[in-house]
Amino acid sequence: MKGDIRVTSSPEAAAAPEPAPQPGPGAIDPAAIAAELQALRRGYGLLGEVTERIGPLLRELAASAGPRSGTDSAPGAGTSAAQLRRNLEVKVTELAERLHKDLRLAILAALALHEETRDKPTYEKRKEWLARQLGRDATRTAERRINRAQNQLALEIAGELEAQRGRLRGSGDAEQWYIESFHADCLLDGTSPEAIEHRVIRSNVDGLTELAISLDVPVNSGEPRLPLNLEVIRGGELALVEANTRTRTRYVIRLPRPLRAGDRHEYETRVQVLPGGRMRDYYVLRPERRCDRFDLRVRFDRGRLPAWVRRVEDEDVHSYNAYGDVPPDRERVSIDPTGEATASFAGLRQHFGSGLQWGWLAP
Repeated sequence: MKGDIRVTSSPEAAAAPEPAPQPGPGAIDPAAIAAELQALRRGYGLLGEVTERIGPLLRELAASAGPRSGTDSAPGAGTSAAQLRRNLEVKVTELAERLHKDLRLAILAALALHEETRDKPTYEKRKEWLARQLGRDATRTAERRINRAQNQLALEIAGELEAQRGRLRGSGDAEQWYIESFHADCLLDGTSPEAIEHRVIRSNVDGLTELAISLDVPVNSGEPRLPLNLEVIRGGELALVEANTRTRTRYVIRLPRPLRAGDRHEYETRVQVLPGGRMRDYYVLRPERRCDRFDLRVRFDRGRLPAWVRRVEDEDVHSYNAYGDVPPDRERVSIDPTGEATASFAGLRQHFGSGLQWGWLAP
């Protein structure tokens, strides 16, 4: 569900950019990304000759959209100038979909990525167009809206880059063990949502003593981190909790004994959404290592059943994160008389989501 971001109509003394949110320790600085975005607003925006104006963080973002991964995406190092610009256009447009519709309109217009601003050769022309769409005469109001959208988009880009870097850092660890089976019970009929997760893993190396897992919980722009609590019920102990980004947390679980290559091990965790938090309307596993089987059971409150439940299988994160339609019958999953819906998956595709999503009809 999209957040409700309201912009007041009170008089503004100036249209200076709003201060960008500050990063936490070790995080990517959203203010630096906002500055890189602002540099692309001049002239034809992102549709012009921008190769020399694309900063290092946006280059890294563009590289993640292409066949290569990493930060070395300069023309001549495997990515042409035209491809670099196209990749950045794709990623910026994708991430802008997470913003409130008014903010999305503002930033896409500023960068000349909105269909109706592609033929406007200057930023001032595009800003005047946005002011008309907002029903206002003063372009300084449009400028303020653009600056706010720019800062919100910078937050989304920072989270995307942190997640990408986390996947690259963990690529070696992904070869040390894999998930033989994963069974999750997502319980939505209590005072707050929680999931009981049972995994059977198999070691590929001798001397495996700990497991690193990550939890991604998207939140709407401008909202705080979702308050979560993860505890290890059996099969190990929690050794480290590390907040990588606003939406991603890394957990290190210490095993009771070292595993040898070929050894199997079972462990179980409980993940709870603490009071004051609200999760998205889906439970999806997006494996970053081999996962042979995933079984999911979602138990709904029988006093408030969703209008539909759909099966998500091998979908990109943007597909289910922005899903707002009523699913066709072929994608629907039934809810049994006890209020439960189930799904099973085998041979999951890494970095793509599989699970269940649900929704309520609009009043």
